Amino acid sequence: MHDNMVGRTRRSGWAAGVAAFVLWLAAPAAQAATPLGLYLGGAFGQARVEATLPDASQFREDHAAFEVILGVRPIPVAGAELAYVDFGHPSRLGGSYVPNVAMKGATAFGMFYLPLPVVEVFVKGGVARLQSKAGLDLVCPSCLLAPLFLPISRTNTSFAAGAGVQCKLGAFAVRGEYEGFNAAGGNPRLLSLGVTWAF
Repeated sequence: MHDNMVGRTRRSGWAAGVAAFVLWLAAPAAQAATPLGLYLGGAFGQARVEATLPDASQFREDHAAFEVILGVRPIPVAGAELAYVDFGHPSRLGGSYVPNVAMKGATAFGMFYLPLPVVEVFVKGGVARLQSKAGLDLVCPSCLLAPLFLPISRTNTSFAAGAGVQCKLGAFAVRGEYEGFNAAGGNPRLLSLGVTWAF
């Protein structure tokens, strides 16, 4: 009888150990399914930079740009994103002056998804706070009669919107998107390809 009790005790201890091991293995899956749905990402692409220059003329140039993304997706059809976007520092040659514009800032978007089986479609709307600096550099220092144009620095907070598609590959997603803004007397926009990682 004593041997039977020892055997039962050993079997119970073994069963408890197996149950604890199974729960330990399941923990990462439970953590991956947390309701917050946090993700990080980055994107690189081409921006169309538009701004009003100090002489009241319009500047429009394409330039390489990038953004860094932090997002949350608590439910499959909706979420939110914060991002830092940098449009670069494009310039344009020609004439007595070289116009140049620098533009960067932060965005906050509400995200709305159409979760299709393979590729998801999303649209987003929110606000962007963009800082810009537009200037005219004189390329003819000996032109003493040339007017002096001081750089214009602006900070605009305005509505922004975008749309895109993404393909999910486990915790990663590859996406392409278009974003439009209103800043510096123009309508800068960004077409980019990016990657996000959910954790």
